[in-house]
Formats: sequence, C-alpha cells, structure tokens
Amino acid sequence: MGAAVEERRSLADRLNLLFATFKPNDGVNRTRSDGEYFNSEIAERINKGELAGRLQQEMDAPVTISGAYIGELRSGKATDPRLSHLKALAMAFGVPTTYLVSADDDPALDDVEGDLSRLRTMRELNVQRVVLRDVIGRTGLSSASQRALNSVLAQLLELEGIEHPDVSGRGEPETPA
Repeated sequence: MGAAVEERRSLADRLNLLFATFKPNDGVNRTRSDGEYFNSEIAERINKGELAGRLQQEMDAPVTISGAYIGELRSGKATDPRLSHLKALAMAFGVPTTYLVSADDDPALDDVEGDLSRLRTMRELNVQRVVLRDVIGRTGLSSASQRALNSVLAQLLELEGIEHPDVSGRGEPETPA
C-alpha cells in the first residue's frame, strides 16, 4: 500500500483520479459503468455559469475548454496545456491548482492524494454529515481547521449537486459570506 502512495502520477493520471473521486449525484442515466462525469460536463462547468465567472475574474479573460481537449489531457495525448486550463480544471474539481502543475516529486501531491483517498473512502462508506462533524470535532483540530474542513465539505457537496443546508455543525443553515 505504501508503494502506491509513493508512486507519482502524470497529469493524465491526476486528472483521471479527480474524475474517479468526484462523481455526479444527479440521477442521470450514465452510459459509463463507472458513473464518472463526462468530459463535456466538466467543460460545460468551466465554460458556463458561476465557475466561468470566477475564472474570468481571476484570469482577467474568459477561459474555455472543450470536452474533447479534456479527453486528450486524460489520455495523455495532450501534454502541454495552458496554465489557465489547469487552473480551470482544478477549480472545477475543488482542488488546488498546484495539484495539477506540481513536479512529480513535490510532497504536496501526497497531501492532496491523501485527501482524495479519504473522500473516496467516505463516499464508499456513505458517511453521514453529522457523524463526520462529530469525528472532525474529536480530532483535536482547532476551530479554524474544523471550519476549513466544513468549507471543503460544503464545496464538495456543491460540486456533487447535493443539498447542504447545514455543514456548519450549528444546526442552522449556513449563510454565504
């Protein structure tokens, strides 16, 4: 198991890991047996809506990408993407851009991949949010770190299209800041 963690991933491997980790919960009858997002769905998320607006603000220009190009990146056929495309893909999946641009020997990759592994495990175990908050509260993490984890959970739930009226642990809906 330790060898798998130490094995570094290409850009294609990293993207495929993101697709394998973040799966839609939209009830769409998918032709893919793995239930992953279609490349075109991620492209649409990048090209339209709230994410497109955030990208345009951060990049000072619109960022567009096609599903076909995402497929080329995932297959390893395209290997030299623009930084704006990598930033957009990272934002679409809610991971730091550094995950996609870091060198293979960057130890920060282990942190992100560890988080992705925990997310896949939680999804497989169908962990309930209330239990998760309780577990997080018992870790000894500071209040600030717990709020950060709750923020990440809220982003993940939003990414998955899952209603999340309360991920704060306070028993009332969170209000946007």
